[in-house]
Order: sequence, then structure tokens, then C-alpha cells
Amino acid sequence: MTKIALEALGGESGKYLSHAKNEVWLQTGNQGDGEVFIKENRPNGRVALACIGAEKGKYLSHAFAKLWLQDGVQGEGEEWICHDKGNGNVAFECLGAETGLYLSHALNKMWLQNGYQGEGELWAKQEFIALEALGAEIGAYLSHALDKVWLQHGIQGDGEIFIKELRPNNRVALACLGKEKGKYLSHAFAKLWLQDGVQGEGEEWICHDKGNGNVAFECLGAEIGKDLSHAFDKMWLQNGYQGEGELWAKQEQ
Repeated sequence: MTKIALEALGGESGKYLSHAKNEVWLQTGNQGDGEVFIKENRPNGRVALACIGAEKGKYLSHAFAKLWLQDGVQGEGEEWICHDKGNGNVAFECLGAETGLYLSHALNKMWLQNGYQGEGELWAKQEFIALEALGAEIGAYLSHALDKVWLQHGIQGDGEIFIKELRPNNRVALACLGKEKGKYLSHAFAKLWLQDGVQGEGEEWICHDKGNGNVAFECLGAEIGKDLSHAFDKMWLQNGYQGEGELWAKQEQ
């Protein structure tokens, strides 16, 4: 099970699939639990999208050819095929009586589209992740708690959870949760700090896949060539990828 948020692409970019207020709609921005789903793996490569927060226990349903929230998984009406469209983008196809219909945000509304037509059925999947240091600092986690960037021993709460947001040109941004919500991990001015929102390349990173679920984060803009490092038990920007000091185990939450 993995927590995800689903951002609409195309004309509805910046809006999120929401179950807040016990309905299925498009919310401007990720405002909280109402825009977070638990992606549950089901048999035969299927998935279900479970709500959290006030709607906990309900699932996104396409049963009876409409979008609504069902109590639990009652059958194929709450199951979807999640198609990987590359670059972290996905599309959701219905099963059962609605086979061939897709979860759509086209025309700024939530509905079921006949087939995959394009960006109107495309969603940017934003993962909730924790980043564990490897090497000598194993067991320590990248933290934004207390409104600073540091290494915390273990996952203590929201302070060690980030939303990995997809940005254009295969870049990512790391958004905070909890008390630091609205802030982003920044390397601007050649330092590590928390910036209010994404102001530019200072809050964008290249996430390099190092295999086995491990990643490294390279800066952009004026800090290009520097990597997010935990070496020597501190948070800093290292000149290039030197080894385990710049390696992080990405853990889905």
C-alpha cells in the first residue's frame, strides 16, 4: 500500500483528484487528507484507491457508470487498471461493466471518458516518501521538522515525510507535510533550507535512480553538479556524487 496524490495534467494542471466532503471532484492544490489516496494492490495487477481522513473506509468507485465513493471494495466497481504512461504519469481504466472507460478530468470536471484520449485522462502520480540515509548514517532520515533541514533518527512523524512532486523536464520537487506544509526542500544560494513554494530551479532536483530503490538528488540552476549529501552525519551539498554519502533509500509511505 502506498499513499499518493493525483494531479491533473493538461488544461487542469494544478488541480487534484479529491474525495473531500464525501464527493469526487477537482480540488485546487493538495489541501490535505482529502487529496490523498492509498493505492492498494489487488489480484491480477488491479488496484483500488482508498480514502483517508474523514472518508476513511470508502473507495473511489466507477460502479453504475458514475464516479462516487463506495463503502469498502464491493467488486470490480472499485477496482482499476493503473496504466504506466512514463515519467511518473498514470491513467486509470475501469473494469467490469465499465471496461474501456477511463478516469477523466477533461473539461474541468470528474467523469468517465470513453477510452484514453490524451492529457484529460493523464494524472501525475505524486508519491509520499521517506528518505533514509545509507552508509555510515544508516537509520537517519532526511527531516524538515522544526522548520529546518537535518537528519532525524528514524521516522518520528510527518517531519520525515515528503511529497515527491513531478516537475517538467523530468525534474522533481520535495514538498513538506505537517507544520512545514507549503515549504519545499531548497538548494538555492548554495545552502539547504525550506523555501515557501517552488520559486524556481532552487527547489527542483534531478532524482537519479541508483537501483534497488536507492536514489540520489542532484541540484539544478546555480548549484548544478552538487548533490544532496548526508556524509559526515550532516546535511550539506556535496560536489558531485561521491558514493554512499549521497545515496538515499527511498521508502514509500
